[in-house]
Amino acid sequence: MVGKLDEFAAPILPIIWGSLRNLFDFEKIEIPCGVRLVGSVRGDFPVDAYSPIFLEISKELGREDLSGRFGSAVMNDEPKVYDNVWYPARTIPLPIYENDPELSYEGLRDGYCQLLSGWFNSPIPDNLPCAAVAVKTRGNYCAEREAQLIVVLLLWPNNSARLLFLEFFEGAVEDCISPEWYLSVSKLMSVSVAMQEMKRTYNHLPEWDRPNSTVSIKPLFLESALTNGRKENRFESHWKYEWIYNERKNLLIDMNVLLDDLYAILLQSL
Repeated sequence: MVGKLDEFAAPILPIIWGSLRNLFDFEKIEIPCGVRLVGSVRGDFPVDAYSPIFLEISKELGREDLSGRFGSAVMNDEPKVYDNVWYPARTIPLPIYENDPELSYEGLRDGYCQLLSGWFNSPIPDNLPCAAVAVKTRGNYCAEREAQLIVVLLLWPNNSARLLFLEFFEGAVEDCISPEWYLSVSKLMSVSVAMQEMKRTYNHLPEWDRPNSTVSIKPLFLESALTNGRKENRFESHWKYEWIYNERKNLLIDMNVLLDDLYAILLQSL
């Protein structure tokens, strides 16, 4: 907060939490920064599926659901029931930002750096990342069966990062509603190491038939790096938009620019 709320938060941090709205009249508070953190949402993968798959950090750093492999929860003639319960306490939230639409990219970047510089001197939950980048690749892994590979890069302004991977496969043609999927989570690592792992992943994507890739990002002003993708609405999701790439070379160009830019912003805010 700023001004009237200096005793509650770092004076340079533009942050509004819904849980405090019963204590303050936020409409009367002036927030000079052009980029504002206004809340969070339960994070999930930008997967095309009938139900959400959340960004969960399980005890085993992974989980799976193979019940759709044969249209039942039976594997090798031995019954196995897969855990379909999600645990909110283990789910990584994702930030919700607002920004002044008239600001230039440089103005947005400066405002974001100002926000990050006060991140850990504020009442922000420790598990809330400041940025997220998701790359999804989809294609046919065999005749008329589609697969999706999604990697989500989560970044914190203290130079820590984590990668989450989702492999999602449609079931048989007559039972595509029952997919099988695998979720895996990396350990915490430095931002530079995580970005190198991210680059390695999208430089070695699966060789599926009829492939295309999409990129989703938080915060959205980083879209200035995605000049070779086709932007489409994804309003049913908190990711809001995605950028579609039919040519892998265009994906590689834009992702390299995006990650290099994001890395420079995080270094500037440290």
